Amino acid sequence: MSSPTPTKSVLGKGLASLLPSGNASGVVLNSAPLGRPNVDPNEQPGLNRDRHPGIAVLPVEEIRANEFQPRRDFDSSALEELAQSIRENGLIQPLVVRKNGEHYELIAGERRLRASKLAGLKVVPVVIRKSTDRESLELAIVENIQREDLNCVDEALAYFQLMQEFQLSQEDLAKRMGKDRATIANALRILKLSDFILAQLKKGALSRGHAKALLSVEDMSAREGLAKEILEKNMSVRQAEKFAQERKQNAAAKTSPTANASSTGNRMDPELMKLTQELTRRYMSKVEIKGTQKSGQISIQFSSKDELNRIFSVLMGE
Repeated sequence: MSSPTPTKSVLGKGLASLLPSGNASGVVLNSAPLGRPNVDPNEQPGLNRDRHPGIAVLPVEEIRANEFQPRRDFDSSALEELAQSIRENGLIQPLVVRKNGEHYELIAGERRLRASKLAGLKVVPVVIRKSTDRESLELAIVENIQREDLNCVDEALAYFQLMQEFQLSQEDLAKRMGKDRATIANALRILKLSDFILAQLKKGALSRGHAKALLSVEDMSAREGLAKEILEKNMSVRQAEKFAQERKQNAAAKTSPTANASSTGNRMDPELMKLTQELTRRYMSKVEIKGTQKSGQISIQFSSKDELNRIFSVLMGE
């Protein structure tokens, strides 16, 4: 008697891994009845809301949104376009749900569910899956991360959520997502930006390339000022990178430990200078060391509450 096949994680495999065998994600259902706004679910042939294999049909009012949904923003015009397509062709790709009390909870497909409601559908095709809270979170995040139009902020938040919920390192997450660790690290760095910049990224006023250029500017006030300048002048990414480089060079000239020491007529201890540079890189803020290797003080500058909270998190090892 053969041993049972071990269960494999679906993380990183996409929506196809959520569907039962024999049902590919691109399968076209009987879209004509599902495309009509006023179909009675009791008249739908083959309706079986409690089965787990295969594809069933559910009334939309019985499906609740997933509380673990990492996607925060849904473009209204894009939703209306999808709704129009559904009116004409029906819903081609089924939603993935799980039973939760008297209702069903969405695991994957919130954009399609919202568009189906806009299109006036009363019932939608679904795959009913038995999932724990952990699996539901994992699958919802993965489905959204794999969408090409997910903005870089929500993508970073999704990565962060996966790492927090499942105690994953960046390297662990990279392996499970099939990505380079540097890709994950660069995505997470975006969360270090201020609330103002994050808001501009989410609505598309700034791009992922702009975010990378802004992150190269360590001084928070200078970074914020550059972001506003990019918006006002409608700078390209290349222009933003050039301006960011100039800001970095100006800041380095003003805050260089060597420059500060020479201006006061004192030469800074090379070892303390090295430590100052390392701490500045570590906290992404201006750090000053005054005194000698035997006694003195270290000061870390910040220019906003967000920056203070970030520095505090680093100091606490969070």
